[in-house]
Amino acid sequence: MHQSDDPQERRTAWHATGVFLAITFALSAVFLYLVARKGEFNLLLVTGLMWSPGIAAVLTCVYLQRPVASMPWSWGEWRWNGYAWLLPIAYGLAMYLPVWLFGLGGSSYGNPETLANWSSQVSANAETSLSAVILFLVLTGTIGIVGTASRALGEEIGWRGFLIWELRKVMPFWMVGIMSGLIWSIWHWPGILLGDYNAGEGNFFLQMLLFTVGIVPFGIIYAYFTFKSNSLWPAVLLHASHNLFIQQVFTPFTIRGNGTHFYIDEFGILLPIVSCVVAFYFYRRARAEGL
Repeated sequence: MHQSDDPQERRTAWHATGVFLAITFALSAVFLYLVARKGEFNLLLVTGLMWSPGIAAVLTCVYLQRPVASMPWSWGEWRWNGYAWLLPIAYGLAMYLPVWLFGLGGSSYGNPETLANWSSQVSANAETSLSAVILFLVLTGTIGIVGTASRALGEEIGWRGFLIWELRKVMPFWMVGIMSGLIWSIWHWPGILLGDYNAGEGNFFLQMLLFTVGIVPFGIIYAYFTFKSNSLWPAVLLHASHNLFIQQVFTPFTIRGNGTHFYIDEFGILLPIVSCVVAFYFYRRARAEGL
């Protein structure tokens, strides 16, 4: 799919994009209001917020009298879904290994409390067991991804199932990636400001900047996987795998020092570096492949 030269198709795409974003932010505001009243997220509010873009995409299709089935629901080739699951593990290791090995920010690895908790999830023994920890990680990376995927699906129906296909009608691939990534990051801002979805340490505005710079390049990566596979499912698995391994494995495994927050998770300096490098790689691939 390439940028359209038809003025009518371009106007329709802009209109569809505007309607989708208006509904998305309206629905999101309902859950953000509840988060603001509560002062923190819970699983119910997180799920509702993450499903707002997906519901908005369906409602936009109804409003535009388009079949909901016109979105890229097919599973696509297995390899793209496999790559999507593996990629966050790869760039997660690229982020966290230097932190662990060089003690950046006074950090280390092998958090005893985390290891004990992981072991207790699958073992009745009181003592931490290496075999139980390994089993927990295997089950988390496979069965556990079902839970994160069920929430990521809500976002990805909207962002990669609908939005980027409309943007692609009016702008080149690289701009689709940057624009969708910017919209995606801005959509997260209220949750960071109103709830507890933030690092809670250090300079808040610096961490907001690092979060934004870290998320925007992912728009290119997600767009590449979606357009190459002609399916929204690789984006779902990429999103789910990222949330699972970054938030539930790598970060809890890290023993934090006074300055660890400056490097790790979605509010540290390493994610922007890694995401820009990975995004540039996929931008080059997309350019060579004529996306």
